[in-house]
Amino acid sequence: MNYERGTGQGIHFCDFDGTLTHDDSFIRFLWFAVPFPGLVGGGIVLIFRFLALIVAGNWSKGAGKAAVLSVFFKGKTDREIEALGADFCQKKIPAMLRTALLEQLKNVHRKGETVVIVSASPDLWLRPFCADVGFGLLCTELEFVAGKFTGQFATPNCNGPEKALRIQSAYPLHTFDKIMAYGNSKGDEAMFELATKVFKF
Repeated sequence: MNYERGTGQGIHFCDFDGTLTHDDSFIRFLWFAVPFPGLVGGGIVLIFRFLALIVAGNWSKGAGKAAVLSVFFKGKTDREIEALGADFCQKKIPAMLRTALLEQLKNVHRKGETVVIVSASPDLWLRPFCADVGFGLLCTELEFVAGKFTGQFATPNCNGPEKALRIQSAYPLHTFDKIMAYGNSKGDEAMFELATKVFKF
């Protein structure tokens, strides 16, 4: 792709799960936040939720993820959800990170370049993580009404083509000379198409 000459600086878009981390943070969060009996009971409910989505022709990764969050967390207050996310971020995320990649991104950030985490995972643990390291964030966001989680997303699932749409809406890419993308799956391919250099994990 051709870009107008920009600022001389780069922008770095990095996927989270499987790229900046070794493991899937969504599954890890469920194990962390939901007691085992709740996981078992919720799992039974989810079987029927998933079947209903499939029968109705509404199945997608985003719909499945929303169903999981709805079963386990719908009705919780924004403060409860934020506290769970912050606690998970502090206690579990550090051990999951690819430290070499994180340090690389921190270094370019210190040099004045822009670093953005672009992830399908929810904002409840990504927001405190990005606030701590100073990175930008584009991700799937939860919906709250009257201070309570509705069980739905406030934004589309940030995966596949949605990643590219969110990036293009948030950043004037023509102003950057280097557009770097880091990812590990088909869900990152649309993001890769925007980049001048791609790093696959």
